[in-house]
Amino acid sequence: MANLILWRHAEAEDAAAGDKDASRTLTKRGHKDASKVATWLDAHLPANTQILSSPAQRCLQTLQALQNLNTRKVKVVDFLSIESSVERIAKEVVNSDRTQTILIVGHQPNLGSLIAKLLGMREGACVVKKGAVWWLKQRPIEGSKTSALQTYLFTVQHPDC
Repeated sequence: MANLILWRHAEAEDAAAGDKDASRTLTKRGHKDASKVATWLDAHLPANTQILSSPAQRCLQTLQALQNLNTRKVKVVDFLSIESSVERIAKEVVNSDRTQTILIVGHQPNLGSLIAKLLGMREGACVVKKGAVWWLKQRPIEGSKTSALQTYLFTVQHPDC
């Protein structure tokens, strides 16, 4: 992957008694924040971006804001579900294709843990705020005789900025 873009779902309603966590929907503010970030993403995403989403309702609603601006194909995948692990997510999205851009919409703490893992930080060092986007890039390490890659933080966008 050359670009990995991680978008945490926007603010969601609290779960009502007996409801499943995955069925929580966005608040009014969540819809507004998702639209702000979607506008920024639409202006910056490479055309060949692969979009992957958690099956949780709040993630799908967050992505809907982007789809309203530009019809993009979204693949809903179980490895981004609430119950998933960082190891499983990393296995699925980290690859050697240096031309690929992947946008994933998911949940904290997994997104923050994945960022920390890729940046070589301690677990729990990164917290992705609701509605925020973290964009990571990879590049070959200069002077390396192997195909080793360096991952760096390209940008962070938050609905309030």
